Amino acid sequence: MIERRTPTTLAAAFQRQAVLTVALCALGAILVVAVVSSASLGGLLLAILLGVLALLRAVLPVRAVGALAVRSRGLDVAVLLLLAISLAVLSSSPNL
Repeated sequence: MIERRTPTTLAAAFQRQAVLTVALCALGAILVVAVVSSASLGGLLLAILLGVLALLRAVLPVRAVGALAVRSRGLDVAVLLLLAISLAVLSSSPNL
C-alpha cells in the first residue's frame, strides 16, 4: 500500500511555502550581518533580497510563490521593487 503524505504536515507546509521559507532564512542571516557588521550593509542586503523576491514573484506561478502572492502580480512586483529601491537609496546615503 502506498503511503501518501497529508497536506497538513509540517514538511508539506514548508514545501508549499518554499520561497517564503528561504526568504525568512535569508532575512535572519541579513539581520545577523547587520548587527555584527554594519546597518548600512544590512540595508543593502535587505534591498537585494527584496529585489530577488520581486523577480521571483514576476516569473514564478502563484502556486510556487505561496504566501508571497498577496495581490495581483504587477502590484506585488511594483511594491517589492519600490521598497527595494527606497531601502537601497536610504542605506547608501551618508549620515543617515
